[in-house]
Order: sequence, then C-alpha cells, then structure tokens
Amino acid sequence: MRFRIIAAAFLVLAALASCKKEETTKVYMDGTLALKGEMPRFVVAGSSYSFSASGITAPDGTAVGYYFTDPVSKHSDTTSTYTYVVPDALGTYSLTCVAYAVESSDKYYSSSASLSFTIVSDAAEGGSLQGVPRFPDAGSAVLHGRKYDTVKSGSLEWLGSNLCYSASSADGKHTVGVPYADCPAMLGLLGGFYTWEDAQGVCPDGWRLPTDEEWTSLIVQAGGPSGLKPFQDSPSGAGNLMVKCTFNGSDMWEYYRGVDIRNGTHMNVIPAGYATLSGNTGAFSGFGAYAAFWTADTLDGKGVYRYIYQENDNVYVGLADKDSFAASVRCVR
Repeated sequence: MRFRIIAAAFLVLAALASCKKEETTKVYMDGTLALKGEMPRFVVAGSSYSFSASGITAPDGTAVGYYFTDPVSKHSDTTSTYTYVVPDALGTYSLTCVAYAVESSDKYYSSSASLSFTIVSDAAEGGSLQGVPRFPDAGSAVLHGRKYDTVKSGSLEWLGSNLCYSASSADGKHTVGVPYADCPAMLGLLGGFYTWEDAQGVCPDGWRLPTDEEWTSLIVQAGGPSGLKPFQDSPSGAGNLMVKCTFNGSDMWEYYRGVDIRNGTHMNVIPAGYATLSGNTGAFSGFGAYAAFWTADTLDGKGVYRYIYQENDNVYVGLADKDSFAASVRCVR
C-alpha cells in the first residue's frame, strides 16, 4: 500500500513537471501606450473628455485591443477611442486604459496607462468645500456677477471670501485671476490668483484693494498687538482669521500647531496657497498650508502682501515681484 502511494505521488509530480515545460513565458509587447487627449487635474460632474489609445503592437503581428475602465462605476468599454463623462462623485480617481493582445494574451503581458483627476464642486450644499459658516449678521454684495457674503470691520466692509473674478484670452488662456492649477473648476472654490499689478484693477467700481494699514487694523481686531504698525509681522491673530473646513472630506489647515482656529472675524480664510506665474502657465504652491493676500502697497519696488501659515498664529508681511507672484484678493469698500 505504501509503495502505491509513493508511486502515485511520483506520477503527479511528473505530470506537473511536464506541464511546466509546455508553459509559454510571457513577454512584453512592443511600443508605449499613448493616450491622446487632455483632462484637467480638477474637473466637475457632467464635463466630458475624449481620448484615443495607440502605440502598442504585438511582435507576432496579431491584433491589439484597448479598453478603458471608469474608476467610479468600474465599467469597462473595449475601444481605442473613448469619451469619459465625469460622474457626480467627489474624490480623486484614476482613469485607466489597458492594451492587450486579442488572440495571444497567453504570450504577452498587457500594457496600461492612467490619468489621475479630482472631481470637485463649488455648490454650497454637498460641494467640495464644507464647514465654512454663514453668519446671520453677514452682509452681501455682487461683484462681477457673483454674490459674496461681506464682513464689517471698523468702517470697512470686506469680502468674506476670496475674489473669484477671472478673464481669459481668445484662445482660452487665463489672463487675469488664474484659478488653482489652471483648472476653471477651482475658481469658485479658492478664488483667483492675481499678480500685484492685476490685483490693483480687479475690484469693481465702489470697491478697492485694502492697504496694509487696513490689514493691520483687521489683524489687531483679530487679536494682534494693539501697538502693531503697518508693514510689521504680527505674532498673533491668524486663528481669528482662519476657518476650520474640509476639502472633499479632508481637513484644511490640517497641521496647525499652537493655533486656536476661531474665525472670530468671520473672514473665513482658507489655505488656498499662492502661485508663480510665467506667461500663461503657473506653478501653484502652499495649498492646505498658506493663505496670502495682496495689499495696495509697495516697498522697495515689490508688492506687499499679508500671509499666514498653518503652524502658528502669526500674520506675516511679505514682499514679492509685482508681475509674477500671484496671491488672493479681498476687496473692501
């Protein structure tokens, strides 16, 4: 009996060894999978983007097929030309395309490429930016056709959120008020980013850019030292300007340390960051960590801006190039 069991085991092993000898070792197909078409980093539900896939060939000359997979529904379409309609599902996703050998998939590995994007919404209810309060005593104003809550501070009325005005050239390039990451979907969420030169003219009639002295008065109201002078850093006051909120479910001002975020001024400052612009393109930095606002003033040939950082209660003074550095704008009247 024992001999028979050993013999049977030997036959199984021999059969497995025979199967391994017959297996085909897979190799990669030729070329690089290319997706022709563009999709912004931030998009809104309902927008559509078209792509075509190419660039892969099988060494044995057999046909190559392509399929795209919707990251939200998980539905796949077998096609080399694909139109993606953005679903109503806030979050960050990757749209994937796979190239495969139609008749010889046992011989070749598939190739894949993906595009990452974030679905956003500037809707007040259920939008990307949540936790920003509306106050019963807030005023309101319409600038460039958009309605804003306003805040009283002393004799001034301030916009209670960043200015969202933007202008574009005939070819669609943003010329004034560039949205974050050059994505129009972000304009209503973070506002535009303006050079100092552009900021001087973006507030409509009856409104203007605040001076640093006026920013200083607001900072003192927020808890800055009573003796604070214009063009001086303040060791306190940021917490009463900042607002606790979330972006697509993730905390903004996430790493604040030693800052009691109270938003006592009702200014609802969010960490939109800043940008460096060159021609029609921009490099965007500081999202989630910094908020920067232009003043109407200059020092030493530079534009003066006020900024706060996530990790402390300071409100700083910054100097930057008037034609390339871009910050947010709060108009006053």
